Amino acid sequence: MKLTLKIKLLPTNVQKELLLSTLKEANSACNYISNVAFTKKIYNQFKIHKETYHYTKDNFKLSAQIIVRCISKVTDSYKIDKKTLRKFKEYGGISYDSRILSYKPNNKISIWCIGGRQAMNYVCHNTKYIPFIKGESDLVYKKGKFYLFQTVDVPEEEVEDVEEFIGCDFGQTDIAVLDDGTCYNSDQLKKVRKKYSKVRASVQSKGTKGAKKLLKRLSGREHNFVTITNHTISKQIVAKAKQENKGIAIEDLTNIRKTAKPKSKAQKTELNRWSFYQLRQFLTYKAKLGGVKLIAVPPAYTSQICSVCKHIGTKENSFRKGKKFICQNCGNISDADVNAAKNISSFGGAINHPEKSTLFCSLHFM
Repeated sequence: MKLTLKIKLLPTNVQKELLLSTLKEANSACNYISNVAFTKKIYNQFKIHKETYHYTKDNFKLSAQIIVRCISKVTDSYKIDKKTLRKFKEYGGISYDSRILSYKPNNKISIWCIGGRQAMNYVCHNTKYIPFIKGESDLVYKKGKFYLFQTVDVPEEEVEDVEEFIGCDFGQTDIAVLDDGTCYNSDQLKKVRKKYSKVRASVQSKGTKGAKKLLKRLSGREHNFVTITNHTISKQIVAKAKQENKGIAIEDLTNIRKTAKPKSKAQKTELNRWSFYQLRQFLTYKAKLGGVKLIAVPPAYTSQICSVCKHIGTKENSFRKGKKFICQNCGNISDADVNAAKNISSFGGAINHPEKSTLFCSLHFM
């Protein structure tokens, strides 16, 4: 399974200047190569290499491998648009391969810079994946920090067959609710979003360049908070499934934004902010890595079926009363989201082993 690691470099002040000089020189070379390619209308990588390599080698302080990466970067840019001269930012990212970048023990790397290779420390939250590094790495300078975005090819654990599933109900009031009553509420998420929403409204009214930059930073901070929240939740759910030797069943909400009918502007805004797709992505890849079976079930009736007697409420005779689920057939009273999660769990088991399940024979409309 291919993943991308985000690795933060920890250069000394001298090494930072060397990295900046390398990025600047490489992007200057890219602009020269781009000018030649655009002027002569040559967009084939081999032809661009033949036309520009020797001049670039003689006039830019770059290694042969970096020059090849620059030519590749220019070639890729013209695959998108051949009618516009492609220009590259002064400190834009550049690619490295194993000949000019290598990983050493004790969280150290050896990376080529102008003036020669430099050994520097790095920080990575998933160092266990370093041995599975494959292919090129992108050196990126962002907000005064240097990062490597590295592809790794991690072997997936064998997914074992299971009899039971943890039902997971995604929602807007609560991010996720499990069939055992575990609740990941969205209070903190809403609090953060409300805070940023107020600041955005205040900043937008100014309309200055500084205000636009601040808005961009605020958007990034809010996105990061949501991402960290979803990472944490998905990690805990997968760990729980692995510990209990169960699979994970979720609702297939692929087209929810198209099919949902919000009743107010506030509900529409809340729906657009709902990050269930990202949470599902995180659950999917973490489950694969952990060898945990994950099944997406049809969302129809999961919130209307009584998880005890399997009777189904209708629009005219709904069992759901806000956060409560009250079955008018058997008298079952429970949290509506927990009831839905239990149904998702049952659906997961039925889909996984239909020959063993009598679930769909047990459903009754009221």
